[in-house]
Amino acid sequence: MDERPKLPNYDPDYCLKVAKSAASVCVGITIVELLVLLFVDPGTGRCPGWTIYAQNGPATSLWALAGMFTVLPTIWIGYVVLRWEQKFSQKMYDATAYRRPMFPHLGFGRKPKPDPQELNFEQIFLLDANGLFLRVNIGWCLFCTSPLWLLLWNCTTFPRFLGYPTN
Repeated sequence: MDERPKLPNYDPDYCLKVAKSAASVCVGITIVELLVLLFVDPGTGRCPGWTIYAQNGPATSLWALAGMFTVLPTIWIGYVVLRWEQKFSQKMYDATAYRRPMFPHLGFGRKPKPDPQELNFEQIFLLDANGLFLRVNIGWCLFCTSPLWLLLWNCTTFPRFLGYPTN
């Protein structure tokens, strides 16, 4: 097995740990959301049957929102973790193997091309992939919570416990 070169701003083990953590957080969010949908009574108030009725539009099922915005992203991040070495980590190395700028059309590749013999990875891979991957996964987890906050805030008495008046 050939050893891949170490890239200056990319640690595949760190990114895998971040992806595993994000996957476990998303699974936890999915479980909490499903428990709320199954065991909390929405009543006949604003969301009868976990359906939000718009004043001049169609009704929206919170089950469908939970499926689209929590379950599907959770399945995706799980896929990323399971296929990390074979697919996703390899793409970072493949992006640097051609010795070309990552974003040539955004103004990052307009300098004259250096001699390939003198080129090193510090000149190629200027993107902080570790920090970017961490930020993307934090955003991914926050995105997965959006249906949970929607159903807790609009369809339960949760805001009353926080001191907000309920209508």
